[in-house]
Amino acid sequence: GHKKKERTRRQLVASASEVIAERGESFTASDVTERAGMSNGTFYNYFEDRAALVDAVVPEVVGGFAQASDALVDETDPALRFATITARALHRAERWPEDTRALLRLDAAQRLIADGAPTEYLRADLIRGTESGRFSADVDEVAADVVIGSILFAFRRMVSEPVEHDYVLRIVTQLLRSLGLEPAEAASVAHDAVAASAQLDVD
Repeated sequence: GHKKKERTRRQLVASASEVIAERGESFTASDVTERAGMSNGTFYNYFEDRAALVDAVVPEVVGGFAQASDALVDETDPALRFATITARALHRAERWPEDTRALLRLDAAQRLIADGAPTEYLRADLIRGTESGRFSADVDEVAADVVIGSILFAFRRMVSEPVEHDYVLRIVTQLLRSLGLEPAEAASVAHDAVAASAQLDVD
């Protein structure tokens, strides 16, 4: 019974992600249950209201990915670690655009990315890179916001229009350059990171 309940809850969350990707925050519980092939009564067995569902969708879409990337990328070089996690996030946006659209259309997701746990990993990596001398630029809160904003803008472009085949590589390279790496080294680290991130999702 517990496994069945968990499957039903996950199905509702997945259906909500699809609906949000299409309609933004102006969705109803009925929209979600219709997509999931369930009754409204089933919805209210799992969620008190629409807001509670949004609270469940956001960590599912954002938090789980950040935690998984932090655990998967076992790399001591702060520059390569940052670049690999960033490349993996961009590849995910490319492979699962509906999830990314849901993220971009939820104010709660935007707030979580800006100030919550998912970006703590990224900010910590940036600080380690600065303290170790790997990044020559001073990475303060403003610099971190610029990096996060650039990644979000890249997400938006990737799900709204066709991009060049090397778009992820170019974005990661530019971010590394903005953190103080020389152009040739930034390109080399980005190349290794893009290859490593692709392999992570294969394994």
